Amino acid sequence: MKYTKYLFIIFIIILSVCKTSFAIGKIVDYFLNNQNAWNNTKRITDSTPAKVVVEDGLEGLRLELTDLTDGDEVALVFLETKKVEKMKRKGLCNLNDKLILGKNRIVSVITRNHGNRKKFHYKFILKKSVSHAPVTIYNDGDAILESNYDGSTAVVNDSDLSGINLLEIEVR
Repeated sequence: MKYTKYLFIIFIIILSVCKTSFAIGKIVDYFLNNQNAWNNTKRITDSTPAKVVVEDGLEGLRLELTDLTDGDEVALVFLETKKVEKMKRKGLCNLNDKLILGKNRIVSVITRNHGNRKKFHYKFILKKSVSHAPVTIYNDGDAILESNYDGSTAVVNDSDLSGINLLEIEVR
């Protein structure tokens, strides 16, 4: 187990010095093609996924990217539907076609860090807007997926450095 953490850190360092296309293909493909990727990441980063329950189905459900370091790109990997959404700027990601009823696992990863590879930040908020009804904001408006690392502080855990965050959304 101790050596697995070191291997993960080495993997992240290798990704950080390689070209963006390598990082995009390898990290996203790892989560899409490896059935154990979710559990391995939870174990290695010693993290618990954020969990949200959404009532009344998928209609109008969106993840809003509210913060992103200039020049960066973040990818959302939807494991149950095997879909990927890459975002280079603030905006909305419609979840109607990316989630299924029941439990959904979502992974967010930095796939491009422009300029200084030691600095990045992104933040997603989960919202639901149907017709003319008021917008529902989940998690009391706090970020549902967020990663922040500026290189000047100690890394608390591997997920801070790698930008890997896990989220479970149960749609009823």
